[in-house]
Amino acid sequence: MPFVPSQAQLEGWVSTDRLSKYAAAPEDTVALYMWNAELTGAFFELIGHVEVLLRNVVHAQLAPHSTHGAWYDDPYYRFNTRSQREIATAKGRAGRGGRQVTSGRVVAELTFGFWRYLLTSHHQSTVWPRVQAGFQGVPRHERSRQELETVVARVHDLRNRVAHHEPIFHTNVAQHFADLTFIAGYVDAQAPQWLWETSRVHALMVSRPGRP
Repeated sequence: MPFVPSQAQLEGWVSTDRLSKYAAAPEDTVALYMWNAELTGAFFELIGHVEVLLRNVVHAQLAPHSTHGAWYDDPYYRFNTRSQREIATAKGRAGRGGRQVTSGRVVAELTFGFWRYLLTSHHQSTVWPRVQAGFQGVPRHERSRQELETVVARVHDLRNRVAHHEPIFHTNVAQHFADLTFIAGYVDAQAPQWLWETSRVHALMVSRPGRP
């Protein structure tokens, strides 16, 4: 039989404050905590897939307009101070160990928050006109920067929660999954099917622990 800690043990390991939201729920506290950990892991995996889809389509559309594909160095986009700091950090990480700083390596080091920012109204007249053609999963007349930004912002918030091991059991899990498939569907109409077939989220949703 697998070892299952008592609630008192778990409180000692993770703190009473961290466990308080679980303890207030009607389900068994320890089982709910462990289930939530599995659920956040499953979502983190999906978010990783979607982040790569999003950043690659943006990079593919912007790279041809700049020397050596380094669009992040192009003053045309008028990046704000925070974004410029993120770009500098990404370039530093891309060059660690004496590696050549290529555009692909820099793109891989940029944060989800950076990609979210590229979809804001600040870039309505610069980034969006160039990247929207890459979202082939949606007919051109239905592509909406504002709609996409709204969903990406929600996924960014979810990403931050799961990355910091916060509870999500009390949130709308089905909506989280719908948001991820929505973004994937913008990139390619078949990408949501890939997420559906590889995701552990659905099995976890039906295995949520019950009352003690």
